[in-house]
Amino acid sequence: MTTGAHDAGGGFGRSAGANAARGIMVIVAAVIVGILLMNRGLDGNGSSDGTAAAVSGDQDATDATDDTTVDATTPTTDDSPAAGADTTVAGAVPLPAPRDPSQVAVLVLNGADGAQGVAGRGTDVLKSQNYITKDPKNADVNGPSVVLFQPGYESEAIAVATAFGVDPAAVVQPFDPATSPVADTQGANVIVRIGNDGVIKV
Repeated sequence: MTTGAHDAGGGFGRSAGANAARGIMVIVAAVIVGILLMNRGLDGNGSSDGTAAAVSGDQDATDATDDTTVDATTPTTDDSPAAGADTTVAGAVPLPAPRDPSQVAVLVLNGADGAQGVAGRGTDVLKSQNYITKDPKNADVNGPSVVLFQPGYESEAIAVATAFGVDPAAVVQPFDPATSPVADTQGANVIVRIGNDGVIKV
């Protein structure tokens, strides 16, 4: 009876020891699984952070590219004309078309010493082109050939010079009362002085 009781007690001890060992193994396994899961979670976050960094880097690169494009198309000098600015060179503003000769009064003067009939012949040239011609006369002040225009009649003076076959740039000038070749202009819009320089030939 004593021996049987001892055997029964030994069996119970072995059973309890086996259960304790299993419990420890389960705990260890749970700890290992927990560690593995934690490592995976950390790796996943790291990967996610890496992707975010890559995306951020790509965005920065795109922004840098966009900034470069804007800078490349922006004028780099201050002397570039603004849109709509007037770029016409001073003194080169296009003139209006000349009036019809029938609306332009011209006085022809003889400014050549010793020449006879110069003003009359010049007047005939313009009369044949339908200009309003004033009475030809001698200039009060002799000098080189010139075609003078009253304000607003520059285009007409150019046309008159062309009628004589002369380059307008060589003879056309604004009329200045202070240096007028004649005291009485007879209300002419354009005054022609034919000099002895041979520029205007009649």
